Amino acid sequence: MKNFNLSMLLFVVLAFAKTYTLQAQQDFTGIAHYQSKMTLEKPKDSSSMSKMDPAMREMLNEAMKKAGEAEFTLKFSRTESLYEKVQELAAPKKPANGMSIEVSFSGNGDTYGTTYKDLNAQTFLREDQIQGKEFLVTDKIEPLAWKVTGETKMIGKYNVMKATYTYPKKEKTEKEKKEEEEKETGLLDMVKDKDKVVTAWFTMDIPISNGPGIYQGLPGLILELNEGKITILCNKIEMNPEEFEIEKPKKGKEISSKDFDDLQEKKSKEMQERFKNSSSGGIFYQGN
Repeated sequence: MKNFNLSMLLFVVLAFAKTYTLQAQQDFTGIAHYQSKMTLEKPKDSSSMSKMDPAMREMLNEAMKKAGEAEFTLKFSRTESLYEKVQELAAPKKPANGMSIEVSFSGNGDTYGTTYKDLNAQTFLREDQIQGKEFLVTDKIEPLAWKVTGETKMIGKYNVMKATYTYPKKEKTEKEKKEEEEKETGLLDMVKDKDKVVTAWFTMDIPISNGPGIYQGLPGLILELNEGKITILCNKIEMNPEEFEIEKPKKGKEISSKDFDDLQEKKSKEMQERFKNSSSGGIFYQGN
């Protein structure tokens, strides 16, 4: 098995080198269109959900489903790229009773945040939020130890190959383990991933080491990405479009990845405490 993996990796590298050499003199641009979907699990034995009015529970389920679906574009050249969400043209109409629930996920910047990448400098800028406050995360692109499996399939007209990456587990303190065991299962657990394993399907037909969000490092464009409960699939690619422009993100306070993650973890714990102590079970809605 080890020899097979080494042979497959060598094949991929040689194939990529050959393709890149053939197109080295040809500069190109492109726009890849992606659709994302988040699979959410219903919390088990949640008193906050069981106490909720059935109509409100249905509204929440619909809001969660909508929050997990989005469209993105990846504008790319050989040297830079911009990945961003396609904005809705109009806000959805509110129901006749005036009540509505809106759910949004922040901190999923790996695949959801507007991300600019400088491929030469191997740096990125990413717009993200923590509880409504905007940040501009800026840092070096960390290389990922992808494992190319050799498994292939077709996505549209493109032949793609499978690769996986498993994020290192963060060791928890005894206090954190105890708090996790004692806490009540609730809304936040619907989007929690136990082990973060990323699966990518890339094509060497487009020889550029890039993909959704921060992901890159494979010898071809990533057309499908599975990150925990999030699946992102490319459904259209425009090569050398007439209208093409890449602008760097500018919104938010600049912060490093580590400082952003530390702040996010701190705020997440504070929110969990508020949900735990809330008489309404931690569910909030907007109404007129």
